[in-house]
Amino acid sequence: MRILLAFSLLAFSLAATAAPTLYRWTDGNGNVHYSDTAPPADAKTVQKVGASGQGAGEAPSAIDQSYAMQMAVKNFPVTVYTSKQCGKACKQGLDYLKKRGVPFTEKVVAKQDEIDALVKLAGAPEVPVLVVGIDVRKGYNEQGWSDALDTAGYSKTSTAP
Repeated sequence: MRILLAFSLLAFSLAATAAPTLYRWTDGNGNVHYSDTAPPADAKTVQKVGASGQGAGEAPSAIDQSYAMQMAVKNFPVTVYTSKQCGKACKQGLDYLKKRGVPFTEKVVAKQDEIDALVKLAGAPEVPVLVVGIDVRKGYNEQGWSDALDTAGYSKTSTAP
């Protein structure tokens, strides 16, 4: 029994050390690549990630977070409607998105046709308005904005380096 246990431990430790290193890198055209071989010398933003796997309670790796963010941005883009006269509410909303690391587009409403489009979207000429995919939130309410972003799959904290 001891021999079997010792052999199992030895096999497990050898398997763990034999796990390849994974690389995530960006080429000159901005394309992201994943490989188990070292990237070319002209590669940009190279990340080396061990391939030991994740346990059930571990935090996702930088690659997983990046992929989750990419999918959230693709499927649920974030747009914030503001105006020059908006003041504190718009500043708080924009600061919240920046603090959370959420990529967004800001549309500053000024012309009548932009106001009309905002009324059609949100039902009133009020700013700020947060749009996450098709979810529209009028006014700045941190909990409401947080709920919309959580549902869309955005990280709760900034993943920026």
